[in-house]
Amino acid sequence: MCVDRAGIVGNDGETHQGIFDLSFFSIIPNLTIMAPKDFKELENMLEYAINLKKPVVIRYPRGGEGKVKFDIHEDVKSERIEIIKEGTDISIIAIGKMVERAVEVANILEKQGKSTEVINVRFLKPLDKIGILNSIRKTNKVITIEDNILKGGLGSSIEELIIEEGIEDIDFKKFGYPDEFIKHGSVQDIELKYGLTAEQIAKEM
Repeated sequence: MCVDRAGIVGNDGETHQGIFDLSFFSIIPNLTIMAPKDFKELENMLEYAINLKKPVVIRYPRGGEGKVKFDIHEDVKSERIEIIKEGTDISIIAIGKMVERAVEVANILEKQGKSTEVINVRFLKPLDKIGILNSIRKTNKVITIEDNILKGGLGSSIEELIIEEGIEDIDFKKFGYPDEFIKHGSVQDIELKYGLTAEQIAKEM
């Protein structure tokens, strides 16, 4: 199954705002959930899904690619995270199109002298717990970025992982949409309203 997030990309969605799908799909057992950072990764995920021969959801946004161009496209068959950039001070964990936002945030923080590690989760389920925990334990400061409601999404999954592992003294923040219906509008206006621009996120660090 492929989920086209039509609702939040245009000024008004034809049918819906696609900010709930990661959350409501995440509760379904034995379901693989992926979200690509760009078109090339989408192609890789589609091929992987066909060969997996089990239920798969690929969540992708309508429209073109962003300004950030990615040279790294690791094999999705491993179901592991993809480290876009290594760092030691802050782990920025993102999914889907918000991986680009994570890179933008990292660029701002780098100018402030902060070493950032940017992680493309790629798989919400199964979650690459080992890869994520390795980064968290290295930096002890983590933020998650998603264009999904926070409840039941990427941020909640990482928060649950931290609690399950009993990791203490972690500076953790998650950025996404609140647990409410969001009024229709342009992507830029909505992201600005809910503090999801690169500048707003970096300011919180």
